[in-house]
Amino acid sequence: MALQESQPGFEVQESVRDGRHTLLLSGELDLAVAAGLETTILGLFVEGVSTVELDLSRLTFMDSTGLRAVLRAQELCAEHGYDFLVMPGSGQVQRLLELTGTADVLPLADAAPSPPAGADRAAAPDQL
Repeated sequence: MALQESQPGFEVQESVRDGRHTLLLSGELDLAVAAGLETTILGLFVEGVSTVELDLSRLTFMDSTGLRAVLRAQELCAEHGYDFLVMPGSGQVQRLLELTGTADVLPLADAAPSPPAGADRAAAPDQL
């Protein structure tokens, strides 16, 4: 399911898996669209999810208002008893998180599941 924001240059795509709603944010998260993100997140609580994840990996730009929207999303999740995770951004977005110190306070989602223990070891020749 894709949620379309009315502002050009910003899109939210929603996916649901195992009680986790992931919002993949694309484009520019700024003053023009930040309020819509809060509304979208509030709508997720009605659906009874247990975790909300914001994926910032496709954002090309985020200003201070966008950063505030991410922090507000974290607050809303805490207020409503939901877990909150962030998939880090790249480039300017990650730099903004690092410069403001918020990279250290936002709970990060795993980029990929960890392989099982021992999965990286090759089988011994006598086990083939």
